[in-house]
Amino acid sequence: MRDTWRAFVTTISFGFRAARWYAVFQIATEIVLALTGPMIAYGAKVLVDAATAGDLSLALTGGLGIAAATGLLIIAQYYNAHCVFAVLERTQALSDRTLMRLIGGIDSLAPHEHPKYLDQIQLLREERESLAEMTNATAGLISAFVGFGATALLLAEVHPVLISLALLAFISLWITSRANDLAVDAQEDTGETERLRRHLFDIGTTAGAGKELRVFGLTRQLIRRHHEVSDEVLDDRNQAAWRGAWLKSIDAVINAAAFVGAIALVVWLAVRGRATPGDVILVVGLTIEMSAVVAMSVGYSGDFLWCLKQARRYVWLERFAASAGKRPEEPAAPPASLSHGIDLVDVTYRYPGSERTVLDGVSMHLPAGSVVALVGENGAGKSTLVKLLCDFYEPDGGEIRVDDIDLRRIPTRDWRTRLSGAFQDFVELRLTAREAVGVADTARIDDDAALHGALERAGATTVVTDLPQGLDTRLGREWDGVELSGGQWQKLALARSLLRTDPLLAVFDEPTAALDPQTEHALFERFAEAARAGRSRGTVTLLVSHRFSTVRMADLIVVLDGGRIREMGSHEHLMAHPDLYAELYELQSAAYR
Repeated sequence: MRDTWRAFVTTISFGFRAARWYAVFQIATEIVLALTGPMIAYGAKVLVDAATAGDLSLALTGGLGIAAATGLLIIAQYYNAHCVFAVLERTQALSDRTLMRLIGGIDSLAPHEHPKYLDQIQLLREERESLAEMTNATAGLISAFVGFGATALLLAEVHPVLISLALLAFISLWITSRANDLAVDAQEDTGETERLRRHLFDIGTTAGAGKELRVFGLTRQLIRRHHEVSDEVLDDRNQAAWRGAWLKSIDAVINAAAFVGAIALVVWLAVRGRATPGDVILVVGLTIEMSAVVAMSVGYSGDFLWCLKQARRYVWLERFAASAGKRPEEPAAPPASLSHGIDLVDVTYRYPGSERTVLDGVSMHLPAGSVVALVGENGAGKSTLVKLLCDFYEPDGGEIRVDDIDLRRIPTRDWRTRLSGAFQDFVELRLTAREAVGVADTARIDDDAALHGALERAGATTVVTDLPQGLDTRLGREWDGVELSGGQWQKLALARSLLRTDPLLAVFDEPTAALDPQTEHALFERFAEAARAGRSRGTVTLLVSHRFSTVRMADLIVVLDGGRIREMGSHEHLMAHPDLYAELYELQSAAYR
């Protein structure tokens, strides 16, 4: 119950934070709308009874009451519609930003390897509009209860038995709740399959996969697979929808029978002289009103319960994000510079849900101020080791020490401020060129000298000088900007990683895959020279590449094989003691002869 209350308070606060006065006025106009129906029905009763009694003054009062209520209804509808859309639009933007902050703010990447986490995130993305609709659902529910109460009071004045009409609403609410549970269960059960369906759609409609789809003629197969997966999702969800519709049909029959009975009762009372003609008009009007109120109650209750389900997911994500980061009992600041270096001591790691050990008892010393190269075949554990050093994951066993400080004691975000990195799966930031580089250090985003320095170090100066507005050129054809080649995007990503000039650890995890070997070699030589020139800072520069001719200039080469260190030493040492490195080096060298 406490979680449900927290979910409600958290998500309804979105509306009041995003559009406070619109939300207040929306609820106020909803209440006015709920009262106008009973007011018009009561005015009609007064008018008919006055006409029957020949009371002109009372008839005019009843007529004016109807006119006033009708005018109020029209005005309230107009302003209510305006408020509803204003609240929804602003709240949607706020809830989207909040989700981005929570998901993007989780320090670890480990959850993204866990299917159950991904299923919940997919459901949140799929139904995130519901987070914005909580204010609307709550306002509608308040309106329904106000209309429900006013209608029940007027019916009770005619005859106490008629209040039973109001009690039927509780049956309708229970049925709606049950139908909603069926829909939610079906959504939960098909979460992973729905994620696959959306993945297939993305592959079939985005530019990234366009070339292979056309070359290999995959479109038909992709459509067939999408159709099969869609059928699986829709069949389960449609079955739940049909069961819900069957329950609601029973509810409709019960309510229809009750309304017919109510009208028959008041007509019988009028025939026996125990009710006035106005009472008959009032009950007919209130029966119609009660039908609308019950339908509104059921509709808004369903919306409310659905929103509440998504709100509970949001609270789950909020708690998960709060607990996912490490909380060192004795936090330590990262050193200002490295004097000893970084040590991995018997480090072991498995990905969540996997039994395969990716890194198994890895121990090595990365000397301060050194250039270290990681090499090995695909799947050897190179990228995983890089991610552990960047604190994207925590080791399952062993420890990583930074100048003898256990990395687990250093708050993740503090450590990240002392990192610099370029990765093979870099992001194409389709902003201005200035922003695409400057986001690495927003304090210097307007510092042209710093940006050009990073571009020069990355060999990306010509990428920007060839742009029509230089650093201020918008990038990305879909935004009416300039489209770059894969290599140009990669050079900007490199420049972004080189904007920070004093990191403790600079990581280059195959960041030049889109560049030719000569360009990569020249860049890595430049990285090595810069690292050696700045050895006073003690920066460890970590290079990962499949091109062995590129990494030979490293001070230390670490060869990973099956998650273990197989060899370690300089290029000359490893070639003098032939093993896997010498074998792979000779194979690559032969290919270029």
